[in-house]
Amino acid sequence: MEQNTILIVDDDEQIHDLLTAIVAPLSLRLLVVQRGDEALHLARQYKPDLILLDVMLPDMSGFEVCRTLREDPILAQIPIVMITALHDREAKIRGFEVGADEFIAKPFDLGEMQARITTILRLNRYRRLLQEQARVNAERARFEWVIENSDSPYLIVDRDDRIVYVNACARSYLGLAPNEQSSQSLRELVAQRYRLIPPEAWERWPLPVDIQRFLMHPETLHSPEQWLSVETAIIHPSDDQIVVTFRDITREVTTERDMWTFHTAISHKLRTPLVSIIGGLNILHDNIEQIDRSMARNIAAIALSGAHRLESEINDILRYIDSPSDAYHFDTCTVFDLPNMIATISQDLHIRSVNLSLDPELDTRRLRISRRSLEQILYELCDNAIKFHPQRHPVIMIRVTTNPDHDQVRLLFCDDGIHLPPEQLRKIWQPYYQVERSFTGQVEGMGLGLAQVARIALAFGGSYWVWNRVDQPGLCIELRFPFAEGEQSNVSPVPTLPSS
Repeated sequence: MEQNTILIVDDDEQIHDLLTAIVAPLSLRLLVVQRGDEALHLARQYKPDLILLDVMLPDMSGFEVCRTLREDPILAQIPIVMITALHDREAKIRGFEVGADEFIAKPFDLGEMQARITTILRLNRYRRLLQEQARVNAERARFEWVIENSDSPYLIVDRDDRIVYVNACARSYLGLAPNEQSSQSLRELVAQRYRLIPPEAWERWPLPVDIQRFLMHPETLHSPEQWLSVETAIIHPSDDQIVVTFRDITREVTTERDMWTFHTAISHKLRTPLVSIIGGLNILHDNIEQIDRSMARNIAAIALSGAHRLESEINDILRYIDSPSDAYHFDTCTVFDLPNMIATISQDLHIRSVNLSLDPELDTRRLRISRRSLEQILYELCDNAIKFHPQRHPVIMIRVTTNPDHDQVRLLFCDDGIHLPPEQLRKIWQPYYQVERSFTGQVEGMGLGLAQVARIALAFGGSYWVWNRVDQPGLCIELRFPFAEGEQSNVSPVPTLPSS
């Protein structure tokens, strides 16, 4: 417990000794001075809990000292007991006017003096506690106002995940009315509106973990996709409550995906027509004197065809840049578009063997994912299979089926490359988890492509898995995509597939 300090201001040595004897049993720290200026100096330095002030001092009166103390905002609340040999009424009135709390006349009773000092110190302690409580309450009220009116969502949950507090912004993310109290846990509540990504990071919820947590709302016909990063903090080790905050990172996620998408489009959409154009022009340039008109016309036709294709691809990219949302609403596809997509990608990447099989139970319902996004996923999976094949000539197996409820398409992609250890399998989507830390973050041996595959799948309400093949070396990646909203099942014969 903090020791109280008493400042005694009196020029009488006998009074010093007497007051020291009175307060000695109270275990107080004593400061003793004889002059008013010394009293003011020590008061500013030590801020005592009580001042015993004689009215008659050699340099200034006790009234002046008292008034000076009361005019100082820092010292104004210190209790002051004035000690005087004056018994006239005017002296007491003047003392109260300058701010004295109490008067004691000389000579004084030792027991009475000790009781008064004890009482004043106790009342002063209560006053300080009340002032501190009022200050804390005011700070808490200001803090609560800031949090409640913040544009950032904040919540407090206990260790059983019961919601203790949720501000207005967080209510909008959770779909809670202004005064609604939810009986559900926070995890149960967010799971009704969002997907918990990655699942393993949420196993120990709500305790903080090293893996970044995300909430993801897939894109629909009526709303865009939304990504939220989730942070938790235990402010003090003994605290039984956990602070939770969300941050909307949709712009970061979609911007990175758009950058990757644009790069992918440039790399595999433009390379092929450029080969035709440059190759044809080189032949004409180097052999213009030796080739006849008919052959020159044929070569020029090939180059012109490549130019037309290049123009088409550039226009396609410009349309994507100008109106990216059109890809979702107006560029959907069916599973029966897959053969042509895969044939084109196989030709572009010079893949020798791609075996595609479509389940006869599949029908012509359109998928929720856009044609462009599905092409980019297939291109990345094929390109990744090449990169991690020992001879860079993978044999790829693609099997497309529907789930038992016939509301999703299951695309299984398997190659014959290499097995990955469990740690690498967990990290294969790592850049996706590190989206907030670096837009260009790389895991050794892996690119951003598979991370973007995961993002695209999630954006369209899909899901993904990866595992090592059990029958031979290689990986299997499974993707699932829902059918577009409003599409009804309509079983259709499987068309003839182009040879791979």
